Amino acid sequence: MQFNQEARKRVTDLHIFLHKAERHIDGCSNGDEFVTRVFDAFENKPQFLSNEECEELLLEVWKAHAEGRLD
Repeated sequence: MQFNQEARKRVTDLHIFLHKAERHIDGCSNGDEFVTRVFDAFENKPQFLSNEECEELLLEVWKAHAEGRLD
């Protein structure tokens, strides 16, 4: 499958956002704290996602972390 340039940009932006967000996971006791910490740390989130969509993604990252699925 080949992605057009806009899709590649969005995937790259999302990858960078989630990679940077993952750095804030240590020390958080729950998903809500993780989301708050990430939102406080970032001036810009991926432009194509709403805050609700970002929160959903971050909660999924937290859940994977809590279940030991992140290395």
